[in-house]
Amino acid sequence: MKPTDYTIIRSRRRSLELRLYPDRRIEVRVPMRTSEHDISSFIASKSGWLQRRLSALPESAEKPALKFCHGEGHLFLGERYPLSLNIARRSMTVLSDGCIEMLLPVPDDEQRVALQLSRWYRAQAETLYNRIIDQHFGFFAERGHTRPSLRIRSMKSRWGSLSSRGYINLNAELIKTPLRSIEYVVIHELCHLEHMNHGPGFRRLLSQRLPDWEQRKHELNLSPLI
Repeated sequence: MKPTDYTIIRSRRRSLELRLYPDRRIEVRVPMRTSEHDISSFIASKSGWLQRRLSALPESAEKPALKFCHGEGHLFLGERYPLSLNIARRSMTVLSDGCIEMLLPVPDDEQRVALQLSRWYRAQAETLYNRIIDQHFGFFAERGHTRPSLRIRSMKSRWGSLSSRGYINLNAELIKTPLRSIEYVVIHELCHLEHMNHGPGFRRLLSQRLPDWEQRKHELNLSPLI
C-alpha cells in the first residue's frame, strides 16, 4: 500500500481506526493530535489485513456520489472533514474542531450547501495559492521575472498551467490535496517562467527549487480528484 492511498480524518476520538469502502477508498480515523509517525506505524501494522481485503474487491467498483449533508466527509488539504450543518440567518463556513462547520438558513438544501462549500473552497484557495506564490517568487524575481497573476479555474485534466500572457492558472480542486502537493504545482508552474517546456533545463531548475519534486509529483498523481 502506498502512503498516499488513504485520507486522514482527525476527530475527537480516542483510538485509531482503518476503514475500507467498496469503492476502494481508504480512510484512517485518528485522534486530533496523533502524530504522522504514529499514523504511519498504525497503517503498517494493518497492511496485511488491508491487502487481503483489497484483493477481494472488484477493480471497477463505482465511486458513490459525494453528498452535501450533515456528517458527509469532504477533502481539504488532503484530509477529509465531516460537514457540520446548522441553521443560522447569516451564512458562514469555518474549519473548526475537526469538521467543516457551515451555518446557513436551510441546512437540508444540498444544492445550497454545495454552492456555499464551493465558495468557501475558492476563498481558501485564493488565499493559500497567493501565499505560496509569494513565498517562492523571490527567487524568480531575482532572475528577472515578473510575478504572474493568479487565476483559479476548473480544469478536468490539469492541476495548473502558466500563460504567456502573465497568468498562473491553478485548479480549484487543488485545495483538496495536501499542502506539499499544492506547493509542488506552484513551483512547477513558476519554473515555466524560465523554461516553457519540460526539458533538462526545466528539470534542473525544478530540482534546485524543490529537490523532492518527483516524490511530490508521484503523490499528486495518485489523487482521485482529476
